[in-house]
Amino acid sequence: MSRVPTIVFNEKVLCGLGRGLTETGRLDDAAVSMALSNLARFVTLSREMQVGHLDVVATAAVRDATNGREFVDMFERRSGIKVRVATGAEEAELAAAGVRSGIPDARGVIGDLGGGSLELVRVEPDRTMDHATLPLGPLRLAAWNRRRPSNSASRVDAYLRALPWLEEARGGTLYAVGGSWRAIARLHMAHMQYPLRVLHRFSVPYEEALEMAGFIARKRGKHLAGLANVGKERLELTPLAAFVMERVLRVMQPAELTFSALGLREGVVFSRLSEAVRKQDPLIEECRDIAAKRGRFAADGESLAMWMDPLFPGDGADEQRRRQAACWLADIA
Repeated sequence: MSRVPTIVFNEKVLCGLGRGLTETGRLDDAAVSMALSNLARFVTLSREMQVGHLDVVATAAVRDATNGREFVDMFERRSGIKVRVATGAEEAELAAAGVRSGIPDARGVIGDLGGGSLELVRVEPDRTMDHATLPLGPLRLAAWNRRRPSNSASRVDAYLRALPWLEEARGGTLYAVGGSWRAIARLHMAHMQYPLRVLHRFSVPYEEALEMAGFIARKRGKHLAGLANVGKERLELTPLAAFVMERVLRVMQPAELTFSALGLREGVVFSRLSEAVRKQDPLIEECRDIAAKRGRFAADGESLAMWMDPLFPGDGADEQRRRQAACWLADIA
């Protein structure tokens, strides 16, 4: 597989499997029915597209529910496809792999917020240092708020402060992953009239991020409608997602918050690549691939970049990398 696989089909359905999990310990019956129906459709589509290999991965809600195994068994019987129910450690590692696939030099803490859980992973380039899976997804927080709304902040903080390495990462970068956290980025970009619609690696300084998360956390989902291209189902969970983000920011106090468009799904793909391919630079490989497909002549961006290097003796590694990427694209401008 390529270092930067091309996405040919991309669709998500929010089923809410973890809704009510805190009160009942079970996956929601209506959500199970909706999930099985949509999974059957996705399997059919994958066969029509002649997909050679399917990775089906279940995460926190299925892992924690008393009827999670029953749900998996129903899908496997109907489809004939095995499901991998990721452990908390595996879920955290896959989320980290997804971020690394797009940000190879990631250093700090990765936070992947799903409906039922928050995965936190402390990373350095090529190394995972610490990880934790916490029951702090917005679907679970909604249940807490229904029972003891005034207790949510102290309860979330208790989980976070039990991780000494989270405070040790102070001054680093918090990488935000997950649809609900990406919705926060879209809302903030719309509010500040950000000129680009590129979410990946969109960064916000700590104080601004704290103000942003606090503002959204105090709103109702319906009051955020129309501000950005975020679905109704996602908007309903966004204030709670912002609340969790605010608590993480206060405990960790990072220098900046950076959003990643890549997460667990991309981590599954990244983990299937060989070690040699994983070490390739995604920017350079993507530009090399574009040049091979669209250029008029046999591209050699590396030689062109080497020829130009003496003209820029003071440039650092980042400037050299960007220049090499531009050299690969020189023939398609």
